[in-house]
Amino acid sequence: MAATSLKTGAGTELKRIAGMLATSIGESLGALVGRELVVRPGEPELHPADAFAGTLPRAVTVSRGALDKAYAGRSLLVLLELVDAVAMAGLLMMTPDDVVQERRRTGSLTDEDAAAFGELGNVMFAAFANVLRENVADCEVGHQGHQVLRPNEDAAATFGTGTLVVVPLRIKLGEYPESRGCLVLDLSTAEAWNKAPLGAAGDGGEARAASGGRSDEETFENIPPAPVRATLAAFVMQPEVLRPLRMSCRRVGLDLRRHGRGEIPNPAAHRNEVVLMDVPAGEDRRFDWCRRIKELSDSTRVVLLVHQPSRHRVMQAFLSRADAILGFPCDEATLSQKLGSILDAMAGEPRLP
Repeated sequence: MAATSLKTGAGTELKRIAGMLATSIGESLGALVGRELVVRPGEPELHPADAFAGTLPRAVTVSRGALDKAYAGRSLLVLLELVDAVAMAGLLMMTPDDVVQERRRTGSLTDEDAAAFGELGNVMFAAFANVLRENVADCEVGHQGHQVLRPNEDAAATFGTGTLVVVPLRIKLGEYPESRGCLVLDLSTAEAWNKAPLGAAGDGGEARAASGGRSDEETFENIPPAPVRATLAAFVMQPEVLRPLRMSCRRVGLDLRRHGRGEIPNPAAHRNEVVLMDVPAGEDRRFDWCRRIKELSDSTRVVLLVHQPSRHRVMQAFLSRADAILGFPCDEATLSQKLGSILDAMAGEPRLP
């Protein structure tokens, strides 16, 4: 599906903030790599999340910033062409120009360069944090990492569901050819920053309909809270999981308790509780954590949200004795149905000491 432009006059405050974020990219990263870096923002666009990756013509790096405080569980993404990431990392590492040019040509980001680009991401999001503290109430952001996304790769776990607000960027790094990038937010966050709805040009409000016609907070508040029946301990790595999880817990009657991204579940601490873990690619040790929890006590129910599910990964989840296995992304209704079924089963069993 094609991008949808905003109505004339819409997005004024969002464009102002995006302009400052773009400037901060140029200033912070340009100073580190020792080259002039000019970043110019374009007009914000609306994209269906499930189709956005198909609009990317070439390989990109996706740097993820985890928003916090009032925006906890959401992300600010920065997409740069892979050739720019290669060049910036090489310049930071003082790699010879001919080597940088060859890596740009082949689109290869070595482990050393990837680590260097990660350091650039830390600086970039630190600069973003300064902008947001001064311009967005109750908002923080921190660098969470980056990935390389190539055309035709599955990007469901990267961009989630719903409607995205995309601010195109034109990027000129030193003597290299001009390239493209973008800032990406979910619609609810973008509208909150804008302090006004972001209607699409000529659509009479389809963009808001695509996100349910309400912001995430409004949707959450409109769900009647069910009586709490149990505790859900969430060991979640990807912030996109938290949005549907918060709503599901409110709907079915679970007291949501978040644990740190690097925290390992203590099997003895979660008797009579529900433990939910997401399993991103490369985090297969979480299947072992599930197995250890179930070996100690069947009174603990474990739900696994498996990113990029495949037959092998689903089989791993099954062998780990998970009580429920879902592919992610999944919609809130499906998650609520699974959690509700688990609570119903727990209600008929004695609680262990």
